Amino acid sequence: YYLNFAQNPEAEALAARENAGEARTMTDLSNIVREIALNNKIDESRDFANFIQKAMFDGMRQTNSETRNLGVKQAPFMVLIGATMPSILAEISFITNKTEAGLLKTTGYRQEISEALLDGITSYQKSLIKTKITLASN
Repeated sequence: YYLNFAQNPEAEALAARENAGEARTMTDLSNIVREIALNNKIDESRDFANFIQKAMFDGMRQTNSETRNLGVKQAPFMVLIGATMPSILAEISFITNKTEAGLLKTTGYRQEISEALLDGITSYQKSLIKTKITLASN
C-alpha cells in the first residue's frame, strides 16, 4: 500500500480498521485529506511499492507456490501520513492462511521475506540512480 485515497471498498475498510487505533481520528478528516493532497511523494511511493511487490511475489512464490499476487494498492493509512520520503505499508503474509502461518513459524521463511524486502529496496534504489544519471546526461 502507498498513501492515497482508496480506490476500492476493501482497501478503504482495511485502512479504517487499521487506523482505528490511531490517536488521530476521522474528525481530523479535513487535515488528513489536505496532507494526502499535498503529498508530493505519491508517485515515488507508488513506484517503491511496485518494486517491493515484485520482489516479494517473486521471492515468496519460490517457497510457497500458492502465493498470489494481490498487486499494489492505495489507501489512507495514518502510519504513512506525514512521511517526507517515499513510504509504503507492506502486507507480507496472512496468518489466517494456514500454509502461510506455518511458514511464518520457520526461520528460513522469515529470512526469505527479509531478503525479498531488501531486494525490492535495492532495486528501487538502483532505479533512482539510473534516473539521476539519465537526467544529468540530458
